[in-house]
Amino acid sequence: MQKDPAASAALQNGFIKMSTGHNFLYAPLQLTANTAIVILPPFAEEMNKSRHLLSALMRQLAAQGHSCFMLDNYGTGDSDGDLDSATTAIWRTDLLQLLTLLQQQGFAQVSFIAVRFGVLQLFDLLNQHPLPLTPGKLIFWQPLYSVEKFWQQFVRIKVAEAMAAGTKISQKALEQQLNQGELIEIAGYPISTPFYHSLLQMHTALPTCLSQFELSWFETSQLDNIALPVQQQLQQLQQAVAVNFVQLNAEPYWQTSELASADALIQLTVQQICEGRA
Repeated sequence: MQKDPAASAALQNGFIKMSTGHNFLYAPLQLTANTAIVILPPFAEEMNKSRHLLSALMRQLAAQGHSCFMLDNYGTGDSDGDLDSATTAIWRTDLLQLLTLLQQQGFAQVSFIAVRFGVLQLFDLLNQHPLPLTPGKLIFWQPLYSVEKFWQQFVRIKVAEAMAAGTKISQKALEQQLNQGELIEIAGYPISTPFYHSLLQMHTALPTCLSQFELSWFETSQLDNIALPVQQQLQQLQQAVAVNFVQLNAEPYWQTSELASADALIQLTVQQICEGRA
């Protein structure tokens, strides 16, 4: 596989110039594999709870000879900027730029591992831009499919904080503040009007190109059965693409008070990525 030396140098572990600033790119190992694996992380505190798991996953995949990449979104993690200056449109542009760089480096195919909000981010990209690489495998961890539900869950944190302090605030009141141009803070994260509006403008319907991927959904739950909302979403997804669905009995790593382990989830993901490899 012929690679562009300049692109190769640009995709090492460390900071990389993207559309708005320098984003941190985690790339633990680069080999001559035909397929690049791109991880799309969850949002805010859920990423803080999950980063150690994603790092462990990438190390294990790298040990199996896979080239893995995870880009900290602008305004998050170690990347330039603050969240109040970010928008999902910037994140979409940066993700597309990363995929283009991978194509220039000589990769022919891309597989994605998308976690929570990362699924919405991926759908937003796939609905608006053709991929510069051939679709490979697609693995969801605890996927979110609705921006509205994502936003509702996130705002609940602020509502709960207010209740604990003896005050009342509603989602509608917070949205009113944002629509008036005010900055609000949720769990220490500054949410600006442009960021809020960019969330509402994301294109997160099921992409028509999903059928081109080999799709797996790994759900973590402490329930004995599959929750009804998960069943409903799975049925909708299966109308567009064959889905390898597995539910693991484990604690919710993305929201536990202490950092949780997810060894079975990581092992299953590595197995799925490596399965069928030439």
